[in-house]
Amino acid sequence: GLFCNRTWDGWLCWDDTPAGRVTAQNCPDYFPDFDPTERASKYCDETGNWFRHPESNRTWSNYTLCNSFTSEKLKMAFILYYMAIVGHALSITSLLISLAIFFYFKSLSCQRITLHKNLFFSYVLNSVFTIAHLIAVVPNPGLVKRDPVSCKVLQFFHQYMLGCNYFWMLCEGIYLHTLIVVAVFAEEQRLHWYYLLGWGFPLVPASIHAVARARYFNDNCWMSVDTHLLYIVHGPVMAALLVNFFFLLNIVRVLVTKLRDTHRAESNMYMKAVRATLILVPLLGIQFVIIPWRPENRLAGEIYDYIMHILMHYQGLLVATIFCFFNGEVQGALKRQWAQYKTQWGQRRREHCSTRSTSYTATSITEVPVYLYHHDSNNEQLNGRYVEDSELVALKS
Repeated sequence: GLFCNRTWDGWLCWDDTPAGRVTAQNCPDYFPDFDPTERASKYCDETGNWFRHPESNRTWSNYTLCNSFTSEKLKMAFILYYMAIVGHALSITSLLISLAIFFYFKSLSCQRITLHKNLFFSYVLNSVFTIAHLIAVVPNPGLVKRDPVSCKVLQFFHQYMLGCNYFWMLCEGIYLHTLIVVAVFAEEQRLHWYYLLGWGFPLVPASIHAVARARYFNDNCWMSVDTHLLYIVHGPVMAALLVNFFFLLNIVRVLVTKLRDTHRAESNMYMKAVRATLILVPLLGIQFVIIPWRPENRLAGEIYDYIMHILMHYQGLLVATIFCFFNGEVQGALKRQWAQYKTQWGQRRREHCSTRSTSYTATSITEVPVYLYHHDSNNEQLNGRYVEDSELVALKS
């Protein structure tokens, strides 16, 4: 039967196609504004000839779908970009408020809150470096092309603070595990080991990554994620998450099975602390599990991108909400402070009203004799006159 001969249209090669059929294949991936998941098509007419465009009278392949989604992708990229900035700005704000609460209320001073403070500081610094990267580097192709050392230093600190976030979360898990499982409610622990793990250890993978990146994958500003060298940082992070998760499961087992009868009050108190960490660990770690599994479907891919951006860039807000704003001790301290403020304000208001009342009474008393001892124009004393006469003299004068 009739068919159209295979041909090269300048962009893609098209195989032999039977007459009256439309053949299709994925769009080329070497154009930056083309979506390789979309389909290009070419029509072979009933005469066995490739379709010709009526305006140019030349054979024509339909690539219109290849870049139809480009503007939508660009719009979505802007949405995700501003979502990230807003997320880190909200994180910084909520974390600073939480830190102010922790430092202001002396009743909240304990080792566990000290760990919370360090965790919050690590998230504040991470958000600061991320916002600096998003504002100064990402929208500035000229800077990326120049590839200054400063943007690589910024990327180094970003990777370092990422490690600090998760290792301070591990410190939270280790502290609770030591407190509940190992030492059985012993309050005091040596925190210098936690400082070493939370602030010191993440320097090791971040430094190794920087050296390896400079030697083996020295792209501009180290922005590319298409390298396995990132596992130098992400590997320890995933290990910390896994260890932390097993610690927390063991803590829950101990609280439920061994301490139910003997330490019921303590068990309930520590279960609340564990619950917060147990919720956060999977939420903060799921991004490292599902990153390689982005769906190819367009709608599913968009949903994936939104979820990932929320998980990645709103972590500080999530941590502050669960560890501080939803914390029963913090809520109790705030309620007591508010009740004290209302009591003091009410007392000051009553004192102010009392002062005004006393002042009004005193003023009234001192004003009464003005008319009784007033002299008229004839310098006659008003003593002994009727009140009506006094008022007339006062009006006359």
